[in-house]
Amino acid sequence: MADNFNTRQTFIAQPSIVQPNVTWPSGLAPWDLQPIGSETGISSNQTSLIRRAIAEKIFDAVPKKYAMLRLLFDRPVKYYPSDVFTYMERQFGRVALKISSDTQYSSQPYTSYHQITLSTGGAKNVQINDIVVLPDNKKAVVISVNTTTDTIVVKRPDTTGSFYDLQSSAYSANSYISILAPVTADGQNFFAHYDRMNKVERYNYIMTLQRNKRWSRKEIQKFQNLGTTDYFDLDKKEQLELVLTDMFVNLWNGDRSEVTLVIPGVSYTTDFSNAYKALTTGGIFFQMVNAGSASASGVTKATLQETFEALAFATDYKAEGGVRFIFAQNALLYELSKAFKETGLRYAPNDSIANLNLMEYRIGDMRFVPVACELFKDVSCFPTTWQDRIFVLDLDTIQPVCMTGYQPIETGQTLSKQQGTTFDYIEWWVQGMIGVQMNNPLSSFYIDTTGIITEGKGGVQNP
Repeated sequence: MADNFNTRQTFIAQPSIVQPNVTWPSGLAPWDLQPIGSETGISSNQTSLIRRAIAEKIFDAVPKKYAMLRLLFDRPVKYYPSDVFTYMERQFGRVALKISSDTQYSSQPYTSYHQITLSTGGAKNVQINDIVVLPDNKKAVVISVNTTTDTIVVKRPDTTGSFYDLQSSAYSANSYISILAPVTADGQNFFAHYDRMNKVERYNYIMTLQRNKRWSRKEIQKFQNLGTTDYFDLDKKEQLELVLTDMFVNLWNGDRSEVTLVIPGVSYTTDFSNAYKALTTGGIFFQMVNAGSASASGVTKATLQETFEALAFATDYKAEGGVRFIFAQNALLYELSKAFKETGLRYAPNDSIANLNLMEYRIGDMRFVPVACELFKDVSCFPTTWQDRIFVLDLDTIQPVCMTGYQPIETGQTLSKQQGTTFDYIEWWVQGMIGVQMNNPLSSFYIDTTGIITEGKGGVQNP
């Protein structure tokens, strides 16, 4: 661009005979001047003698509804010494016996008995001399157990009366046998029923993620000398917000896996057998699917209330009055609130973690607190299927995890040339570390709706 040299111009302000007006030098009328880089979009002359009117503060357009991240990130963080961790759960000591097939041996009064094949592993949950309840509520004594073939033989008690005769036909597959109790006799000289606590082992990974910014020394100095807005400070603030959102998205939708990282400047077709490896964490949805949490799909407005109530009762593991949280986009929560048919009560938590001006609803002695999660409809964070999804979570079973020696959020910057390096720039970095421990995923459930949300699908909150 050529240098601009100012030349002095002498002129006479000559009024027009037709209309009082002034002839300006080079036709540059003051009302027709705009600063260089003006965004007016009209035909105007631009001059470097005036500057653009720029608001000093850049408006923060990040939706305030994202404050609900506090519900998960403000919970106490659990620390493990490794980035791979295992945790165990004690299971309920009673297990229903699922029938695979039933071969009836005898249906004679007082002597009827059945040989029943159970589902895989079922015979390990019953012993001889256990009293069991058959699908038709008839009681029987277990007289034989074969854990290799998962078969048991049950016989009617030695009591007269047709009530105790077992049915003449076989019990249907996929029906269930309940255990009444192991029975023992007075003076008995042996033990029959032995137990060992059953446990479930779950594991997950802790992932590390990072976002970075690079600024050269001259760039920084120009912003400090000539900056017209708070862009420089807000740019660093945005970096932290992006990492928090990354952590939030992975907490919900991450898959437990190991990934190979591509090295900058190296073709992806190169052998990466010695490349960097990284672990990713299994999020809430991954763990619920993996554990077989209750769910429903294809739920419409007409079936929403019935489905929600059925799943709520089926997953009620909490003590009386325990609270579960409902996460969905606001439009879905509104439809659900209409199904409750009652005015919500103000939710009053025992601490400040969930003090987000929330309401609660009750079904029987169960309490539910809806929490709007507008990020579910942002396709930059979640696939479009999440716009129609409702999660009901027992937050007491979910805990963020970090590795000992790290913090969930760490920030820093590299040294510059003035501090002894060869780099004439500074890099700011924000590192997040997130893992998810979800005990008893069976106490939570999710619903995939259809046709309830018809507008605004596929939107992006911050295009």
